[in-house]
Amino acid sequence: MKQVRRPRALSSLQVQLQSRLCSYCEPPSTSTSNTSAVATAIPSFSPLPKPNADHRDIGLQQELFTTSIYSPGSPILLPNGARIFNRLVDFLRKQYVHYGFQEVITPTIYKKSLWAKSGHLENYAEDMYTVTSTSPVRADSNQENSGEDEYGLKPMNCPGHCLVFASQKRSYRELPIRYADFSPLHRNEISGALSGLTRVRRFHQDDGHIFCRPSQIEDEIRKTLDFIRVAYSVFRLGPYRLALSTRPLEHYIGSLQDWEQAESSLTRALDACGQSWTLNEGDGAFYGPKIDVILKDSDGKEHQTATIQLDFQLPKRFELEYQAPAPEAEQRGETTTDADALGVFGSVRPVLIHRAVLGSVERLMALLIEHYNGKWPFWLNARQAIILTVNDKPPVVEWARRAQQVLLGLPCDGDSSSGGPVAPSQLAIDFDDRAMALGAKIREAKKKGYGMIVVVGEVDAANRTVTVDATGVPPVEGEEPVGKGMKMTPEELLDFMRSKQPKMDLTAPSEQPPDYIAAARAHGINLRQSAPIRRGPMALELPILTYLKAPERRVILASASPRRKALLSQLGLSSIEIFPSTKAEDIDKATHTPEEYVSATARQKCLHVYETALEEQEEAAKAKGDNDAAVPQDPALVIAADTVIATRAGKILEKPRNEADHVRILKHLRDTRVHRVLTSVCVLAPKADASHPGYEIAAHTEETKVFFAQANDGLPDDVIENYVRTREGADKAGGYAVQGIGGMLLVERVEGSVDNVIGLPVRKCLQLCEKVVFKQGEEEFAESDDGGED
Repeated sequence: MKQVRRPRALSSLQVQLQSRLCSYCEPPSTSTSNTSAVATAIPSFSPLPKPNADHRDIGLQQELFTTSIYSPGSPILLPNGARIFNRLVDFLRKQYVHYGFQEVITPTIYKKSLWAKSGHLENYAEDMYTVTSTSPVRADSNQENSGEDEYGLKPMNCPGHCLVFASQKRSYRELPIRYADFSPLHRNEISGALSGLTRVRRFHQDDGHIFCRPSQIEDEIRKTLDFIRVAYSVFRLGPYRLALSTRPLEHYIGSLQDWEQAESSLTRALDACGQSWTLNEGDGAFYGPKIDVILKDSDGKEHQTATIQLDFQLPKRFELEYQAPAPEAEQRGETTTDADALGVFGSVRPVLIHRAVLGSVERLMALLIEHYNGKWPFWLNARQAIILTVNDKPPVVEWARRAQQVLLGLPCDGDSSSGGPVAPSQLAIDFDDRAMALGAKIREAKKKGYGMIVVVGEVDAANRTVTVDATGVPPVEGEEPVGKGMKMTPEELLDFMRSKQPKMDLTAPSEQPPDYIAAARAHGINLRQSAPIRRGPMALELPILTYLKAPERRVILASASPRRKALLSQLGLSSIEIFPSTKAEDIDKATHTPEEYVSATARQKCLHVYETALEEQEEAAKAKGDNDAAVPQDPALVIAADTVIATRAGKILEKPRNEADHVRILKHLRDTRVHRVLTSVCVLAPKADASHPGYEIAAHTEETKVFFAQANDGLPDDVIENYVRTREGADKAGGYAVQGIGGMLLVERVEGSVDNVIGLPVRKCLQLCEKVVFKQGEEEFAESDDGGED
């Protein structure tokens, strides 16, 4: 689909409106929705400002960026602008860890033959910059005017990411593979349309491409929609609506079956996201349907920002493939239990999902500049704080400098750590010790937009404090406005500043969504064009859980404990395989501390089950011969745990041997009042490469303190004796179940993780699973004496 050329320079209003449109792999859509704005699942933040907030004026005032006649359309970010840019990129990089993206760095120029192969040269030839060498001796070809010497600056990253995917042989076990890229892009926009940060020729995009199996499309779309929800909530951008654009009536590529499958996947993902959406029939890209995020400003105008697009064509053009069993069913996105079909491996074409959560980072900066009207939230502000001295006397200046060093996270003079590596706070803390009136300094600082003004006088220097005015920090919804005249130590102020970092809601949408139908009617929406809302409860969507729930992955719990299985089942791992260790627990309790004992036992269980599973698999493969017996899969993950109770004297309690022993144990726990429950979790996953020892293993020991009620406070001997007769705790170390009657009658309170007392600290278990699966090769978790991580 060829991009429409503008025959003449646009008016400033047209530039402002069109520049907000997401410029991705396809030209901005010219069609509009036949409905008005729809209520969304995100909070209703304050709308975007009216057009009188111009990012170009504010950018000049706050010294964010400038331009040059020597590079039109390529804004130069000044130090303040670079700070904001880097914080936006850093914010996205942190989310990439959560959503499973791997960042790559790709070339800025490619030979034009690449763009011809991808099909983009035909659609973007007029918008691309041609690059050639002026030196014949540096040419790639000996022939004059050879096409081998023609290069183009890249206008998008997707062909380069296809090259990355194609650089290795791929297995279905690896997918989805998610690449992210912040490489600069260049598009030869018409000079008359260039405007500030909104319409430029060089920009950086939060570009992402997901190569997935056909059966994974729906999950990946849902995760991307959740990514958008989180990001827009943090930036307080909204409300927005979602629009599904379907197959064009003409000029589309691919089979009708491909389109029906893609549109069905997008529809199901939209239904599950908890937000209303509208339909734009026939407005999809030529290679696949798409979801657009439509943001509404205070004037009622709508701007397309984020986009999610399905692409079946680039994988075909680049001949991308992965190996999978039952390839025909796999290509259709279906699963099969047919042993004959599963015994055949073949090539399958992956599906490519293009996604941009924010679009151009420069354009987003312009949008945020106008959205905040120059009054930045503290975490994004390029001028977060300035330290002002009341006078220039040495004691005042010296203490002010020391306060600045603390806030910057730098070693102060006399610190033993000076001269070594530092861990800077990444805060922007300026300093003003000029010999001028304090009032003039404060007025100047407020005019420049500093979030916090820190004043140091003689009393502050003597008391080792600072005086803080934080009225320049816009209050976050739900928080009380911050005042001025606050006395703090520099360390307290540093903690206060760190508390102003963005708070992200990484949970799934509410199990009880708001009444979207009533909200839609209030906005005049024709309900027949809105998809039905999928009600909860819904599955917990975390990358590690999605990975482990895949049917082809064998996840083993090296424990026969029904309580541990129940905890994992609550997370959605209901098909986990129970494979208890049969190795004798022969570690000497007398020569090991409780922490050492429980850690060594869990590790021993984990390794024994993993080795046993591999041995059984090898024996099954040998015994299969010509028969059709199924061979077990390689274990994708082994989870082992061991729980002990340690008394105040450091003794490890066993399970009760008989009723009298059971009564004695519970009376001892009551009379000593507090004891520790230690659970060590050990997880193991095979390595992606062949490096020794062939697996990645990580462990953590969690400690919880349990306080028993006292004899004179509702726990006399007869209550203990009657509880023992219930036999609830007969099979548990310590003789009680915190999740049952024992938690109501015996336990006064718990300090720490309750699920640790049940037998498995779930949150730590998931962290360990992420480590051995997604972060292989990084430094092992270390266990400290108190069970925490170093």
